[in-house]
Amino acid sequence: MKKYFYFLLLNFLIVSFAHAQVKVTGKVHSADHLPLPLATAYLMKANSAVVLKAVVTNESGEYQFTDVGPGNYLVEAKMVGYTSNRSNSFAIDKSDYSLAVIELNADNRKLEEVTVEGKRPTVESKPGKLILNVENSPLAAGNNALDIVQRAPGVSLDNNNNLQLMGQSGVAVTIDGRQTYMSGEQLLSFLKSTDGNQIKSVEVITTRSAKDDAEGAVGTINIVLKKNRMEGFNGTFNLTAGSGEKFRGNSSLSLNYKKNNTTLFGSYAYSDEKSYRKLYIDRVIQNEGKKKYFNQKSTLDEDERNHSYRFGVEQKTSSRNTLTLQFNGSNNTEYNDNDSRTNIGTSLSAYDTILSSSSSFKELFDRYSANLNNEFKIDSNGRKLTVDLDWSKFRSSKRVTYRNEYFDAGMNPVAPLENERSGMPIGIDIYVAKFDYEHPLSKKSKLEMGAKYSNVKSDNDLLFEKLQKDSWTNDTTRTNHFVYKEQIAAGYLDYNTSIGKWSLKAGVRGEYTMSDGNSLTKSKRVKRDYFQLFPNANLTYSLNEHHILSLGYTRKVTRPNYRQLNPFDYYIDKLTFERGNPYLNPQFSNEFTLNYTLLQRYNVTLGVNDVKDAIVESMGQDSVRGETWVVRENLGRNLTSYLNLNIPVTVLKIWSMNNNITGIYFDFDGMISGIPIKRKSFLLQASSMHNLKLSKSLTANVNLRYFSPFKYSVYDLEGRWDMEVGATKTFKDQRSSLKLAVSDLFNTGNQNLVTTFGQFDSQIRQRQDRRVVRLTYSYKFGNLKNNYRKKDTSNEEKERAQ
Repeated sequence: MKKYFYFLLLNFLIVSFAHAQVKVTGKVHSADHLPLPLATAYLMKANSAVVLKAVVTNESGEYQFTDVGPGNYLVEAKMVGYTSNRSNSFAIDKSDYSLAVIELNADNRKLEEVTVEGKRPTVESKPGKLILNVENSPLAAGNNALDIVQRAPGVSLDNNNNLQLMGQSGVAVTIDGRQTYMSGEQLLSFLKSTDGNQIKSVEVITTRSAKDDAEGAVGTINIVLKKNRMEGFNGTFNLTAGSGEKFRGNSSLSLNYKKNNTTLFGSYAYSDEKSYRKLYIDRVIQNEGKKKYFNQKSTLDEDERNHSYRFGVEQKTSSRNTLTLQFNGSNNTEYNDNDSRTNIGTSLSAYDTILSSSSSFKELFDRYSANLNNEFKIDSNGRKLTVDLDWSKFRSSKRVTYRNEYFDAGMNPVAPLENERSGMPIGIDIYVAKFDYEHPLSKKSKLEMGAKYSNVKSDNDLLFEKLQKDSWTNDTTRTNHFVYKEQIAAGYLDYNTSIGKWSLKAGVRGEYTMSDGNSLTKSKRVKRDYFQLFPNANLTYSLNEHHILSLGYTRKVTRPNYRQLNPFDYYIDKLTFERGNPYLNPQFSNEFTLNYTLLQRYNVTLGVNDVKDAIVESMGQDSVRGETWVVRENLGRNLTSYLNLNIPVTVLKIWSMNNNITGIYFDFDGMISGIPIKRKSFLLQASSMHNLKLSKSLTANVNLRYFSPFKYSVYDLEGRWDMEVGATKTFKDQRSSLKLAVSDLFNTGNQNLVTTFGQFDSQIRQRQDRRVVRLTYSYKFGNLKNNYRKKDTSNEEKERAQ
């Protein structure tokens, strides 16, 4: 595989230079000579009026097209409330070109008489990223962020419902470019409680610059929220009712007010999600040559209620300085009841012992964050300084009661009733400061540099008790107090330049990490202190606007999250639990990507990700007690290759679709559960999204997904598929709409798996409340003319919070 990549790189580098590509600039003004910010400028071929590129004007009404090849062009400018206008045609040779001002006249027709055509494709392909646009889609209405993210190209869930990208774990998740600061169970809860009605798009990003955090072995999934850009006062209200086996519903309200240089914004959402899950687990455990069979049936009832809110202000303090201050919060309450029965015997049908278990837990999870962002444009040449200060706090309190009782086959008690309970408060505090500086060196090159410092403290204090003789006593074997502290100081340098049809972006990021994991209960303390460099480079060759080829390299890291480092047993039930590992080390990866974009529509990405000291999910087993646990360890080398194809197709004027196909080849060489293993596997992921415009006011969507069977770690996962359908009706006032959607129409998307590895022999089947019908009503109010843009920042530490 490496020889193949070196061959591609050599051929890529010897492609001959052609004519230089240049920059086209201009301005858009109103008829009274005032700049028009946020107008849209389109670069078109002069002879065919085919749109090649589109940009939005800045606050001075200026626009810029870069990397324009030789040819004859024209520029068209459009803006809501104005009639469109075009420039004269012009020729590009080897020099930058500046157009005369394009003036737009106010459109005096009544708003209801103006029809604005145009809609973003469901999936857009841009250099280094694929974008799933879900705004106004019935498949997004009423769903949560986790439901929507799963539909993005190349994204899937593993057997523990953790996000994967191109079949690999270690995905960084951001919202509006800002890290969520969570992973694992709490990231799952956060995404499930985030209202899908407020999501505009999901970006799947596989390339990375030195400016970006090195965290995330595979790439980044960025959730872009809707931004109300209208002048004056306006807002949106959404109300959803849904029903599967259980009821669920949510509502949200977004408000925005903009006047002159001040913008106030805020939103609030409430969700009440009830669901259930049934698990069927068969296990075989050997002890001294004798087999013992465990047949378990569990029913889990879940009820999650969430309040989430954000508000802020954006103030343009001068013509060159913009200050943004915002606050985000969420309060989540989750109730979970789990009842299970496990038949234990000499076969799955012949049993002599029954374990009846029930657990009930209530978890309160509060998340708060505040961010201050200041952007200062030093001069008109493009020098800019951005400063971010970020504070986050997480507070979680989980109380669980357990009841376990053993019976014989005749349901007669054979052991005393076990009553247990636990309380686990978790506190996480995060402080982050960073600055970024941009410095143009010439018209075609730029230097970026910056620094970041983060300080994280996680305090996890578990108390586990047993009921003995009518009093609760501390179970010292399961009680645990774990404190984790981490500091990361980072600096980066990025260089961008273009020469003719070639462009290069290269840089390096250095991160110095100091961590201290201290189990106060078990007197286990692990300190780490290390410095790592993360170089990256991306070389692009544009034959013309229809053929773009790029080759990229980046080095990444995946640090264990705080829960994985805690040397504590997280019990799922009496016989199954997850064990933390304080000696778990970060994993480092080197990734090469080759990307080809055809006609600015079709995209092909070939990638190879080489991970050493890979964090792998391993298993342990106590043959006497019948217990099984999962633990993560640095177990070997994982080489993953993938090929992603994104193919949009227009079938008819009313029917368009986007097809995304990903083939992934896994090659693992290492140790799992103390057994040397070389495991190779292939996974095929495919999705087909269909959009039908049945009339001016009625649209329909159909989404099909397929996942082939494949081997992941010690698991053999069965293939699965699902289908979603939806429709949107927009009313005459253009402010209100009704959306109807059904997810997993045939209830075929459940994930089942088998483990037949070494001494482990188990089968897990599940049935989830996946087929849900949702009806959503949306209403927009206030002024609906003009646009504005809010800024957000990015951080990394929240991604791993537990």
